[in-house]
Amino acid sequence: MSLLSELRSAVRGLIFMSESDAPLKPFVWKGVVIDSAAALLTHLEKDATLPVQEVALEKFFAPMTTPQSGDDDEAKADRVRFQALVAQLATLTETRVFRLGSGPEITVYVVGKTHDGSAAGVSTQLTET
Repeated sequence: MSLLSELRSAVRGLIFMSESDAPLKPFVWKGVVIDSAAALLTHLEKDATLPVQEVALEKFFAPMTTPQSGDDDEAKADRVRFQALVAQLATLTETRVFRLGSGPEITVYVVGKTHDGSAAGVSTQLTET
């Protein structure tokens, strides 16, 4: 199974909750090196002045992986799947989380390096007002 197929399977049906809920979209960019925010903006053909914030992988996913009082069985199952996704993303090297934009719409890219040096990970949209 390819890495992209594995990521697709891992995120299928998962929703990242913010003020709006959004799916996670997996990607593998063959031959692309994302070693900085500038490299990501260049690859995405975004304006170099777009605000970018980098956050830790665990901190970004904490709302999805931390138990909450009143979690029902579905929430508990989703939490386990998010924990598995974080573990899978952590197997990539140099995994970084980039938040693009200043709100209320923020695009997030979780990007790591594959064994062949390509970029891979997931992206999602957040709404923060």
